[in-house]
Amino acid sequence: MTQIRYIDNLKLTTNCNNTADVTNEVTALKMAFGLLFMRLPDTEKNSLLIELTQFDVPAFHKLADELKQFMPN
Repeated sequence: MTQIRYIDNLKLTTNCNNTADVTNEVTALKMAFGLLFMRLPDTEKNSLLIELTQFDVPAFHKLADELKQFMPN
């Protein structure tokens, strides 16, 4: 079993006072996820895109389309 890693003094906050705050938080998460997606090997990128589009969930299809922007042309 892998060891669990702890980050001492980790502090994360989320602004959720209004819909604009939530929108900004979600956009920041998508950007961070896209940057991580860029670092995946091409086979893993393609597998993730396939998995996202296998479901009939519009939000998953939208995310897959957005992630494609992080792939080289």
